[in-house]
Amino acid sequence: MQHDEKMKIKHPRDVFEKVELGDKRLDKRLVKLVDDITNSSRASILNASPTRLDAKAAYNLLSNNKLTIEKLSDAILKSAIENMSGTVLLIEDTTDINLKGHTETEDLGYSSARHLGIQVHSVIAVKPCGTPLSLVLQYYHTRPEKKSSISKSIKDSLPIEEKESYRFVKPIEDIATQLPDTVHPVVVADREGDMYELFDRAKKMKMDFVVRAFQNRNTETNEKVLEQIRKTKPKATITVNVPRNPSKNIPSRTAEMEIAYCQIAVAKPRKSKNPELPNSMTLNVIRVSETGVPDNKKIEWILLTSLPINDDESVKQVIEYYTQRWKIERFHYVLKSGCNAEKIQQRTLEKINTILLIYSVIAMFIMSITYIARISPETPCDEYFDVVTWKTLYITTQKKQPPDKPYSMADAVKYIGELGSYKRNPSDGPPGLKSIWKGLLLLYNFIELDAGRALKW
Repeated sequence: MQHDEKMKIKHPRDVFEKVELGDKRLDKRLVKLVDDITNSSRASILNASPTRLDAKAAYNLLSNNKLTIEKLSDAILKSAIENMSGTVLLIEDTTDINLKGHTETEDLGYSSARHLGIQVHSVIAVKPCGTPLSLVLQYYHTRPEKKSSISKSIKDSLPIEEKESYRFVKPIEDIATQLPDTVHPVVVADREGDMYELFDRAKKMKMDFVVRAFQNRNTETNEKVLEQIRKTKPKATITVNVPRNPSKNIPSRTAEMEIAYCQIAVAKPRKSKNPELPNSMTLNVIRVSETGVPDNKKIEWILLTSLPINDDESVKQVIEYYTQRWKIERFHYVLKSGCNAEKIQQRTLEKINTILLIYSVIAMFIMSITYIARISPETPCDEYFDVVTWKTLYITTQKKQPPDKPYSMADAVKYIGELGSYKRNPSDGPPGLKSIWKGLLLLYNFIELDAGRALKW
């Protein structure tokens, strides 16, 4: 795949500096809080603040009614859209934030994992070449009780707006009207996003989509979609880069895949009582099936898309878009493990959500600089780090005076990885996310302590 045009990755401070809280002192305090958390993203507010006065000011800010999720979310969305052009993948998914020890937290309910916590649904922007750009939107949901008392039949009859799954449809409505004509948005989701309402809403909002099939839907001719595409004769064999699965300790690999594709007229779900939904719609359906491995171990993806499937190359592009969905899994990893999102200590659900939102922007920044070094390694590091940061990084890791001109992002991320215990063995790949967030924390700590600034540049 050809790399897209170079995109500017924004530091978390740049995302929040345009938030207007109606008081310049509060605006500055917000940026200061974001900087402090960025520099110590695994620490509590108290430990991230340089002094107790800073911590007290941060807590006062979080308690101030002028600081709202809505204002922060608006700033994040506007910042994300400013950085979009061309084709942009809008990848969405939900993760559970486990807060089982927070029994005294006001308004806290249960997540889908049957414990105290929050369902956090995020949309991130990723370029087709794989560069994570930014957080776009984030929603929060808790259940009032461990198990719902509503029967399945009643749930099925509810309008989509009253179902938990609406979180996959709502971003389309919130984003589409704000995008300029220069942006081609493609919504990417896993099987939870397989909803007739999502397809309908995306088409009406002129947004494309790539969603992995979960429902075995009826066709207009009363056949089943999955059976029909599985009967379709493969048209080509392609090589697909399968992302690694850290949760199962499965490394990334390349796989030989057969591809079959066709158009299918899908019928409206029988249980739907929404008269505004069309009785049928045409979807492009792709089956990707691994060859040369036993059936119980092979990969099979069935993708539903509005993108054209005119030939093997256009189909391969849709598949490559879907493989970028794993970026949101890595985002969840950094948010939970890198930013310690499940250890947030706040007394109300609203405050926890506020900190989660700030942590999420920071997690995307960590991801962005990690992947930009792999995808566009020659990018000068001063596009993402100020002069103090990149020179301190060089001095700290190379033990000598920094160059006059900024070095590449590939070198910058390698140096950050070294701070984070990246070994640089010949067989090692590029630094991973864990070594990057550990290295960044040490780097920002050195800068906070004025390490390197005392040297004459």
